[in-house]
Amino acid sequence: MNLTTTIWPNIPRLFTAVAEWLACIQVIMMLSHHHWKKMNALALVACLLGQVFLQIWCGSWPIQLWLVGIIANIAWMLFTIFVIAPKAGWRRLFYGLCRAFVLAETFASVSWQLVCMVLLPLHVSNSVVFFWILVDFLALFAFFYFTQRRFTIDEISFREDAVAALTAMIVFAISNVGFISNNAAAFFGGSAVIFTIRSFVDICGVLMLTLEDRQRMVTRLRTDLNTINRMMESQYQQYQEYKQSSELVNQHFHDLKHQLTVLAMEDDSKKRQQYLNEISQDIHLYNVGVKTGNKIADVILTRKNAYFKQHHIIFTCIANGSLLNMINTMDLCSLLGNSLDNATESVEQVHDPEKRMINLRIVNKGNFIIYQVENYTTAQQNFTDLPQTTKQDKKRHGYGLKSIRRIAHKYNGTMTVGIKNHWFRLTVMFNQPQSKEAKEEAEQ
Repeated sequence: MNLTTTIWPNIPRLFTAVAEWLACIQVIMMLSHHHWKKMNALALVACLLGQVFLQIWCGSWPIQLWLVGIIANIAWMLFTIFVIAPKAGWRRLFYGLCRAFVLAETFASVSWQLVCMVLLPLHVSNSVVFFWILVDFLALFAFFYFTQRRFTIDEISFREDAVAALTAMIVFAISNVGFISNNAAAFFGGSAVIFTIRSFVDICGVLMLTLEDRQRMVTRLRTDLNTINRMMESQYQQYQEYKQSSELVNQHFHDLKHQLTVLAMEDDSKKRQQYLNEISQDIHLYNVGVKTGNKIADVILTRKNAYFKQHHIIFTCIANGSLLNMINTMDLCSLLGNSLDNATESVEQVHDPEKRMINLRIVNKGNFIIYQVENYTTAQQNFTDLPQTTKQDKKRHGYGLKSIRRIAHKYNGTMTVGIKNHWFRLTVMFNQPQSKEAKEEAEQ
């Protein structure tokens, strides 16, 4: 096929409309990655019909209104994205619109070029062309979905919006060069060459935006990792402070022995009763020791238990801390600290003191070690991954569960969260390490 002399027809507006609609769906999945199942299918079908009608209607307009028709179709794409993801925010919507436009141009140009190169010389029927286009669209949609499903459109900066807009404008100028200039085909050497350049530029545009998404993801992951590391260091520092505090408590109990000696020598009954009341209060205040079989867990849980008693939080602990001996000190501090801090933050929002309850269980079942924290909550969040933080500064908070999940993966475990009947449950499941005798038997 001689590309310099071949004249290819323009892409039918029906196919352009379908490409724009599929591109919008692709972007919506990136905007609301965890809420895809809740999308309104009827709204999407209505948006498709509206896109098709608008494209065909704009095709009947005079050529002087060509640019107006393009803007109208882009506006409808924005409307489609907004209807399904209304809480995305205008900056993310704008970025998503630019990305959808570039994707739509790529879907349409690549699919139609294949039609022109393969089917037009064979003079096939329109039904065959329609089926070919449909298969091309589905294949491209699946390809972009599986290659870009890790990326999400979140926390878009002004620079990223500017890059996306510039990319979309370049793609728009190249893709529609045949409309912009009547001499374009002659200048480039034929419409087939224009289509080839168009497809190449469209693919380059998608690659540019994909690189931008990848850079944003790497930056976010690096930020998350640095924040989690700082959080773990903070939890470890708290453990050191708790350890020193526990030593002071032990010293205080030692001093109580001397106070009892003084009390035994006191003849005044009123003073003796006063001393007894003070000692009783001290014993009640400091009698919060928790023994689990793991010294690190004992220090942290003792300090947490003291806080719970002071703030009228019911804490139940059934824990064999020795099961967590395979976890290093910093990771164990982070696991206990973050899980109990999150539970504490949640129950402190419960007004009924009788429902401010936290349960901790560290047990083994079969070949698994179960670490589970439950707390009563009045929230009814629906989530499939991790719940959103309730704090106002969401950029600086919400890393506790991410840190716990990272620890679970580090020790070949899994983490699950869920809410049922007003009880939030965090469960971390580790594989129980085999003893030396068991390993030797397995090897034999």
